[in-house]
Amino acid sequence: MAAFNLGSKVAYLRLSDVIGPDNPSVENTINNLQRALFKPGKVIEKRGTALYYLKSGSATIFRIAKNGNRFDVKRIGPGTVFGDEPLLGQSMLGAQAEAVEPSTVIFLTPGDIRKLLAAPDIGLNVLQQVGPKLVEEERKQEQSAFQPVTSRLSALLLKLKDSSHQVTGYTHQDLADMLGVYRETVTNALAELKADKMIKIARKRITLANLDALRTLEAL
Repeated sequence: MAAFNLGSKVAYLRLSDVIGPDNPSVENTINNLQRALFKPGKVIEKRGTALYYLKSGSATIFRIAKNGNRFDVKRIGPGTVFGDEPLLGQSMLGAQAEAVEPSTVIFLTPGDIRKLLAAPDIGLNVLQQVGPKLVEEERKQEQSAFQPVTSRLSALLLKLKDSSHQVTGYTHQDLADMLGVYRETVTNALAELKADKMIKIARKRITLANLDALRTLEAL
């Protein structure tokens, strides 16, 4: 369940989700807030900050398990907002962010966020953008609780397949991000489907070899 929450909830907001697609005055206000440049390999953090706005560069969201192993949850790019802010339904759930390349990050304090949300148009926009996402997360969480990973993966592959019954252009990490699980979990599930002759696997290409079996598994 922790992996599901991380993959689906950490850093799913973008700046346009908060302020709207065309709000230059507010965007300028945010761009004038305190910022810092993080070198590759540096953990992105600053005391007193509620949210981080990745202005440029990229970062990896990761979590350290109790046994000390590191699990990379997802990679994020410019325009992403991450951190812990209940008012926006945003949480890191114990994860951290590490710069992959030189990355400029703008810091938003709780006070900055309250000022933003005080504007009626922004408050309404947040409800319109975040509300449906929270509903979708509830649906995914229910699915996660009652369906095995192989069933959820079968449903995803059937959704992504093209007219040739192939899923192309996706890495194991991409599929893991969409399902909200760890990459290793997807790799193991794919191996299971392959062993049962439901799929064939090549580099960034998965051929659905037995649609009927996949659809039966999807319905479990």
